[in-house]
Amino acid sequence: MRRVFIQGLAVLGLLLAQGAALAQTPGAPLLTIGGEVNQPLALTRADLQALPRKDYTEDRRVTQDGKDATLTVRYQGVPLRDLIDKAGLVPDRRAVRKAIVLLTAKDGYQASYSWGELYNSALGDGVVVVLRQGSDDLLDTDGLPALRSLQDLRPGPRHVRWLQRVDVLLPTSATP
Repeated sequence: MRRVFIQGLAVLGLLLAQGAALAQTPGAPLLTIGGEVNQPLALTRADLQALPRKDYTEDRRVTQDGKDATLTVRYQGVPLRDLIDKAGLVPDRRAVRKAIVLLTAKDGYQASYSWGELYNSALGDGVVVVLRQGSDDLLDTDGLPALRSLQDLRPGPRHVRWLQRVDVLLPTSATP
């Protein structure tokens, strides 16, 4: 049983390494923006690196050795709204107000935001596609960007590591 578990871990490690290698293929899209947008985007490593970045900091409260401490984490990235705006939202103003933005990671993890959270509240200012965390360039270390929601009270559930897709979805029913 233990041998099978260890072999399984070895295979998983190999698959992750192959996935990172594929993500590093020059010219291959790392992040796609799709769904109900005017111009779907397939952003390569070069595209992501060429985007204008902003600096962010996040103060995290942690407990170490029974003592509370504040850890300051520095990020560099692009506001999610800027990428969605670059793709262009559908022109129907009323329909877009009901939109959901679905974020999908390489491992299948998903998180979502409403249009109102991103465009009609202060929360949207802190939803960032992270390209650098501290001194680490995430495109080098992870092969993909991440997403952080710096304004959430509990940021963990909407922290998306290995971000691959951003889809703007509209409800299927046209209820008033």
